[in-house]
Amino acid sequence: MILPIGVAAALALALAVRSGPTERTVSSPFPAPASASYDYVVVGGGTAGLTIAARLAASGSSVAVIEAGGFYETDSGTISTVPGYAFSNPVLAPVEFFPPFPLLDWELVSQAQTGAANRKVHYAAGKTLGGSSAINTMAYHRATKRTHLRWAEVAGHLSYTWENMLPFFLKSAKLTPPNWLKRATLNATFSYDPTVFCTGLSICGPLQVSYANWVDPTNTWFSAALEAIGMARNLLGFNSGLLFGGAYTTETISPDASRSSSESSYLTWALQNTQLKVYNQTLVSKILFTSGKATGVSVSTGSAGYALTATKEVILSAGTFHSPQLLMVSGIGPQEKLQSLGIPVISNLPGVGQNLQDPIFFSVQSGVKTPSLASELADPARQNSIQQQYDNSDAGPLSSAGGYIAFEKLPATSRQGFSARTASLLAGLPADVPEIEYLAGSFAGTGNGVTTVGDLSAAVLNPFSRGSVTISTASIADPPVIDMGWLTDPADAEVAVAAFKRLRQAWAAPAISSVKVGPEIRPGVAIQSDADILAWIRENAIPIWHASATNAMGTNATAGAVVDWRAKVHGVSGLRVVDASILPFALPGHPQATIYALAEKIAHSILTGS
Repeated sequence: MILPIGVAAALALALAVRSGPTERTVSSPFPAPASASYDYVVVGGGTAGLTIAARLAASGSSVAVIEAGGFYETDSGTISTVPGYAFSNPVLAPVEFFPPFPLLDWELVSQAQTGAANRKVHYAAGKTLGGSSAINTMAYHRATKRTHLRWAEVAGHLSYTWENMLPFFLKSAKLTPPNWLKRATLNATFSYDPTVFCTGLSICGPLQVSYANWVDPTNTWFSAALEAIGMARNLLGFNSGLLFGGAYTTETISPDASRSSSESSYLTWALQNTQLKVYNQTLVSKILFTSGKATGVSVSTGSAGYALTATKEVILSAGTFHSPQLLMVSGIGPQEKLQSLGIPVISNLPGVGQNLQDPIFFSVQSGVKTPSLASELADPARQNSIQQQYDNSDAGPLSSAGGYIAFEKLPATSRQGFSARTASLLAGLPADVPEIEYLAGSFAGTGNGVTTVGDLSAAVLNPFSRGSVTISTASIADPPVIDMGWLTDPADAEVAVAAFKRLRQAWAAPAISSVKVGPEIRPGVAIQSDADILAWIRENAIPIWHASATNAMGTNATAGAVVDWRAKVHGVSGLRVVDASILPFALPGHPQATIYALAEKIAHSILTGS
């Protein structure tokens, strides 16, 4: 295919890096593997890491970013760059179908989940420049206003309120409004609030946000079904601090219909405009300390081991699973665990690796006679025209990912069977925080009139179950020990069963009946009792890949906080953590937008001393 402009530029850069070790020189953005000193060393070239590295480098500071992976454009090609292939990416597969993909994914597998039929779960995590922004399904939206107020209360600082965070959302991204000229059909309405986006009238951030140039026809029927059971259209969209009802979501897609990741946006900008240095294909083994201050990291590139010194700060952005792991092997974490592995204790922080919160989702599937993204891509007669539409016009099915989502607090009729404890826990959530997210999707049809297998999913957004990340050895080379804790709290089980029933209510709505074909495909009409529904969910729930809070932000280290409101690690100096692990709790919906804004905020804090 003809690569879109943004992808072609990144690919050219990647090919230059991969042309051999002679390209790694002192003057190159990709230095030779040898000891060196920088003002800031950023560990992890993912969503947050490349954002904060670019902003610090733009200030004139010397900055090195270290990433274990390479460039996804060369390592996985169009599977990662073309939006329409997002859901086909093999790194998102469950463990029983998982094909190894070590160039792009950390290949993490959980411990057996006692609340999920003792299944071990493959958990996708981007091992590439761009991190998980290079492999996610590109949904971009923000949390609610009262979510941010709760965050500010837990962090002990008002800088996390909606009003104070909005400037960092604005700074990180540029919105391209809907392009009606590229839409072959007008089967959807995109509504948004232009006051909460930078749209080009001022200097915008490098991340590109837009609406898809093609809408899955099946999703228009799903939207009608969800509206019929109470989820009205949200005319402001999901970026104004309000998550209710349904809408087509904004996505991290560039105007040329290619994925916009932290690599294609922030890194590309930084390599063109700053002196940022990138150590890709390089693994950090330990954070180095002198008298309680982080002074650098030990790393290896291939067989070459060396140290990178940070004269100001080390910034850890290795993600929800690897950031706590790296803290622990470096001597920061629960004292008893570290001592049991012979690791000298730098700071006894019992909260490192604890408090893991991971929303799950599950679906109900039925046949429909409408075309969809999956059926279009699976049709040999359509493949050439679809490819030409994408190559020549940045349009058609390949230009689209995701689509329609909806949020709600469960209605009173769905709450009647809740225990007093579950009702009390839910009542403790902020008033504007939804409990369930609904996602519309599809698979290729099965024949016999079934053009598409419609897939309507529900995600439990505020898990009360808690998991953990720990270590089994003192070596970073051994994978972290991950327990997501799925459905171990009875409240999550009750909420999941109620959400499942809502999915069936949507499928039963007259608004979608005219396109349904045949009986329910999955799980099938035999699953009816609450016990059977819960057992099926335990056996079939999958991650939505939004795990967080394993280095939770807070004021009290004894009570489990790992970082303060400036993202500084308690008990040491010169070290911050900036990624999803420092969220104090699971955010409602998709956290990508917030992680970019959080990195912008902490970069601002570092540079201004605020």
